[in-house]
Amino acid sequence: MALGDNLIERGKERIKALREKGINPFPYTFDKKYSSTQIKEKYKDIAQGGFSEEVVSFAGRVITRRVLGKIAFLTLRDEFGDLQVVFKKDTTKDFDNLSLLDIGDFCGVYGKVSRTKAGELSIFVEKFEILSKSLRGLPEKYHGINDPDLKQRYRYLDLIMNLATREVFRKRHEIIKYIRQFLYERGFIELETPILQAVYGGANARPFITHHNALDRDLYLRISLELYLKRLIIGGYEKVFEIGKNFRNEGMDTMHNPEFSMIELYQAYVDYNEMMNLTETLIKALAKDVVKKDKIKFRGHVIDLSKPFARLTMYDAIKQYTGYDVEKMSLEELKEIVDTLDVELAGEITKGLLINVIFEELVQEKLIQPTFILDYPKEVSPLTKVHRSKPGLTERFELFIAGEEFANAYSELNDPVDQRERFEEQERNRKLGDEEAPPKDDDFLIALEHGMPPTGGLGIGIDRLVMFLTEQDSIRDVIPFVVLKESNE
Repeated sequence: MALGDNLIERGKERIKALREKGINPFPYTFDKKYSSTQIKEKYKDIAQGGFSEEVVSFAGRVITRRVLGKIAFLTLRDEFGDLQVVFKKDTTKDFDNLSLLDIGDFCGVYGKVSRTKAGELSIFVEKFEILSKSLRGLPEKYHGINDPDLKQRYRYLDLIMNLATREVFRKRHEIIKYIRQFLYERGFIELETPILQAVYGGANARPFITHHNALDRDLYLRISLELYLKRLIIGGYEKVFEIGKNFRNEGMDTMHNPEFSMIELYQAYVDYNEMMNLTETLIKALAKDVVKKDKIKFRGHVIDLSKPFARLTMYDAIKQYTGYDVEKMSLEELKEIVDTLDVELAGEITKGLLINVIFEELVQEKLIQPTFILDYPKEVSPLTKVHRSKPGLTERFELFIAGEEFANAYSELNDPVDQRERFEEQERNRKLGDEEAPPKDDDFLIALEHGMPPTGGLGIGIDRLVMFLTEQDSIRDVIPFVVLKESNE
């Protein structure tokens, strides 16, 4: 993607020419008073031939450049968009220096706002400054960067050339900002938990391992925010959340990236029913207030957020979409179904594990409109309270949209004896070859033995939520910078 050495040499020559004229091609500041959107809004009603009373100052990167003898038309792009600037030999100071200004350079201008004969709102430049020379230029304007790998590998060029990409990441910022305010207004506080952990846990995943030289010990990048946030509930906070990075040493596809953002929140004295209500309220509010839609086009479907989210137990969902009444089936009958699926199982083979596999393989992809799936088997929910009225199940839900998981929530397990037994079961599964089962966290067990109130917990994948709300098909399109294979260039 790097442009040729001849362009770099030409750029160096222009830098030298500027310095010979006594012009610093890399000045320190520029007094930019307006953004492109502010100018367009303030002077939207200005007529052709009329000029603003004030001299405005504006700066941006040169995106297009047309020099027609004694007049030149340039497009400057700032953070928010494009604005045309017009240079005239008889009214622009140092007009001849324009020959040293190239596409890709940053330029600052002073002038009055008017409209051209074609009706385009423009700044008619009285004086200008070259603010930074670009040695490599830019990709061709009308084709830009279309290859997905190049867009992700050279994200800065994608951002320069593609305003739609910028808008996705601006929406990402607005979504995260809104989530924070939504929770602040409900009494939650935001605290940070460790990324480097002596024992990883809170999810089933393989971790990234690093080494701390001063302590001479291996540490793990966290795979979940859960166990430390629960320690804060144990410590006395009643509503707490964190938005942060998790790291899982796993494969990559359109819905998975090894480094990803999550929000997890915990609220004392409530259960998974309150978490369900909060999840639905939050997602509908984001759609209404941030992206201004109640129908989202996502992964080939139109998702209707104006209706209540569906709620189904896992048993009922399996029966509705497959006809299997798994609640009444034996272990052998469930095995026969799973044997027909292309699935590798690890750890102890139990009814709960097989039922969850049947759901994931045969039902999940059919859940298009927002659907809460409730009451997961105990064997696949090691941090969740047992269901108060359904033996073998837990009070857990996941939210599915367009066949993909978006949220996971529990009535949190606060019985330390039960939690110890669940951790020991995970240890057995690790020994049976389940590489994703986390180790027992004795420090968390000690904390839990001091007492944790009834608590509801919720986790939502930020990247997936941004994908959905901005109608993007790949998680890599909503993460500014992702890890890629080494380039062959």
